[in-house]
Amino acid sequence: MKKYLAVDIGGTFIKYSLITGGYHVLEEGDEPTLKDPEQFLDQVKNLVRRYCQDICGIAVCMGGFINPVTGENTDYSVGENFRRYNLKKELTDAFGMHVMIENDSNCAAVGELVKGAGRGARQLCMLTFGTGIGGAMIINGGLYRGSHYKAAEAGLVKLGFCRESCSGNTALEGESAGATSVLVKEVSHALGRKVDGVYIFEHLDDPVIFGIYREWLKKAAMITGNMAMLMDPEKVLIGGAVSHQPRFLQDLSEEVYCLYPQLKAYTAIEACRLGNQAGRIGALYLYMKAYEKEEADELDREYI
Repeated sequence: MKKYLAVDIGGTFIKYSLITGGYHVLEEGDEPTLKDPEQFLDQVKNLVRRYCQDICGIAVCMGGFINPVTGENTDYSVGENFRRYNLKKELTDAFGMHVMIENDSNCAAVGELVKGAGRGARQLCMLTFGTGIGGAMIINGGLYRGSHYKAAEAGLVKLGFCRESCSGNTALEGESAGATSVLVKEVSHALGRKVDGVYIFEHLDDPVIFGIYREWLKKAAMITGNMAMLMDPEKVLIGGAVSHQPRFLQDLSEEVYCLYPQLKAYTAIEACRLGNQAGRIGALYLYMKAYEKEEADELDREYI
């Protein structure tokens, strides 16, 4: 039975799984992500070193605009630890085995397609609401990356014009306006103390919190609806911790269908199902398609 190391590199934690080609997790763990680029590189190498005698490949998902062939990350909004070193080259040279590296949102969407809420769909988009807004597209059953590996970056779109209070001039509303972090920041500011998303959803009966939530929800719904209108998918999958809040999925769906009533008849809005395993499963699937195609095609017949 072949085993692989699947690694989800986040800004706060590195999550990893020892996993089979059939997506059975044998072991998993996590550790805080080191910020210093050299220490970070050593950290990832040490993680692989622990399992290198047992595995035949490495599948990595992480933030950035990533060329999966070269491993180059051209996203300068991510931390320097994510882009100073080419992890694909570094790990390949160090351990002499194949390495797949791909954007984390892309991997999560592929994971949901393979084993989660996207199974059976051919046209699918995913939005992850968190610190920013991640996005991914599945078109004709395959991942669509775009010409520069920047497709579906929903967090970078502008929502519309807003009036700046100081100058009175109009300006485009900032990026990631519908991100969960924005909601938390605005509620914390209004209350004069730091709160988290769980607190917000537990206190939506507070008029102040509810008012901020409704305004934020409109922006989240506009991004979701715009993605659905542009792509015409069978489903829009919603990820991030907020997707576990049933109230949010219900309110978001109602708001989207209010903006675009026609979508209700043919585009479902659902929560992702795989949680933080989605990215690792997706990364492994992409590894298999790149380096073990016959086995991957066999898995396709079982899962997709």
